[in-house]
Amino acid sequence: MPISLGAANALVLLALAAPAAWAQTDFYNTDRGRPLTTEDAMVIERRAFELQAAPLTFQRVRRGVSHWGIAPELAWGFAPRTQIEVALPIAVEDDGTRQRALVGLAGLEIEVLHQWNTETTTLPALAIGAGVHLPVGPLAPTRTIPTVRALMTRTLRWGRVHLNAAYSLGDDLVPSDPGAADATRWQAGFAVDRTFVLHSLLVGAEVIAQAPLIATGAIEWRSAIGVRQQLTPRLAMDAGVGRRLSDGDAGWTLTMGAAYAFAPPGMPGFNRGAR
Repeated sequence: MPISLGAANALVLLALAAPAAWAQTDFYNTDRGRPLTTEDAMVIERRAFELQAAPLTFQRVRRGVSHWGIAPELAWGFAPRTQIEVALPIAVEDDGTRQRALVGLAGLEIEVLHQWNTETTTLPALAIGAGVHLPVGPLAPTRTIPTVRALMTRTLRWGRVHLNAAYSLGDDLVPSDPGAADATRWQAGFAVDRTFVLHSLLVGAEVIAQAPLIATGAIEWRSAIGVRQQLTPRLAMDAGVGRRLSDGDAGWTLTMGAAYAFAPPGMPGFNRGAR
């Protein structure tokens, strides 16, 4: 029997409200860059862990110039509505002028994200985050970059709307800094997504604007689409494609990865037989 859009949204809200179903609905909880840069304002359950095991990103800057990256990340819900994330980005840069591409650690990222409230009929879900990008590795920025973020998510009849904003503190980087290509002074994103509950599938799209962390950089606009699929109660896969919209080379970005959720034995939502 066909399911109505209102009933589908009700099922989603019920699934999110039930702790025992958290692992099965992980596809609904999007992360930064997985699959879109703009993420929702929800954090993982207290005492739960989520491992971004193989988040691969390929970026074609222009003809003959490309960047590869992989950033394993572990998130831990160490307090109510609060998680800490640790990521170890590894970059591969090929500018077409070297015999071999540059490969190296591109820093160490640590962030605390706190969700202020649970979404209600009158209030959207709100969250704030604070983190640092540490100068660890040959392809990392030469100084520590602190960043603060604000996130909002609102559920509507047809899907969800997300707004993200981020600002990095400190002096500008010089253009020759190893981390200058990826560092931003500020970033703002708008995204929408829709879930297909019976298929454990989420589809989303976004538009973001960002200013580089260098004095001579121009504001860049990008768009992207992405999907996230729950394969098992603990494993979700994602993929996305993005394109630069502003003036300059039409750079393309492709992402794909997997998220594995787990928790100490006996935590609701993580049955011993789940795989």
